[in-house]
Amino acid sequence: MDIYYFNITVLRNKNIFNQKLQDLDEQRINKIKRLRVTDDKLRCFGAGLLTRFMKEKYGIEEEILVDKFGKPYFKDSKIQFNISHSGSYVIIAVSRHRIGIDIQRIQQDKHRIAEKNFLPSECKYINDAEDEAGMQQRFCEIWTIKEAYLKNIGIGLRKPLNSFEVSLSGETPQIIGKKDYRFVQFKMDDRYIVTVCGSRKDEKFNIEEVLI
Repeated sequence: MDIYYFNITVLRNKNIFNQKLQDLDEQRINKIKRLRVTDDKLRCFGAGLLTRFMKEKYGIEEEILVDKFGKPYFKDSKIQFNISHSGSYVIIAVSRHRIGIDIQRIQQDKHRIAEKNFLPSECKYINDAEDEAGMQQRFCEIWTIKEAYLKNIGIGLRKPLNSFEVSLSGETPQIIGKKDYRFVQFKMDDRYIVTVCGSRKDEKFNIEEVLI
């Protein structure tokens, strides 16, 4: 699996924004224009640049389609991908196997919604942290694992988050009873948690920043 990420901060420069906008297709440009919040525009812009980068790198000419659950895909290419964004980052995972990725910025009080969405064992893992910052991070660890898994199987949040259990007791995260999945989790800038849910067949892991 290959992971590529892009920091949208550079797009706050109006000259760069207008220059790179010409690299996007008309559909993406219209989507950016419809968005009202600046950061939403920039993340949408970043997603467009990353998907363009991916298509060029892997020699893909066909258009991206979206299934009924909102998961993007290529009709004929063997390449599969998934994209996520949070705060200043847009990130994409690419593989020849089914894949899902999620990034979350660690934020204050976000972990308090855990009791409504997580199982008791997962809540205990969060509450056993030494301090508030640890609880915030552990919440994002659990959340991104669940999101990445659901994005991998292609149904998003249509499956309740408390209908399957996360285990962090081993060397790598796992979904209990789902041994065919490989999870890779890491931090970015000490403020973001990223989890990738891929196949056990994905033995290699590469991560690269995309610059413009």
